[in-house]
Amino acid sequence: LKKEDIHVSLHDGVLTVSGERKSETDVKDGTVHRRERFYGKFSRSITLPSQVRADKVGATYKDGVLTVEVPKAEEAKPKTVEVKVS
Repeated sequence: LKKEDIHVSLHDGVLTVSGERKSETDVKDGTVHRRERFYGKFSRSITLPSQVRADKVGATYKDGVLTVEVPKAEEAKPKTVEVKVS
């Protein structure tokens, strides 16, 4: 896929990754009986928990791998509780 063929959106707590894989037609001198890779449109939606920082969501695409970063909100991070001796 190319970067231009991938779309990432966040709306009302739902992260959606969609895009379209174009058909590859570089067959030379022969016929294809079976293709292992699909082509066409795709879409995946994930409902995010409310404890994320929606304004800091980011996506990068490098070497065919899409990475989506969704940072946790401060209130969702674990906290250390001090144990007191009584």
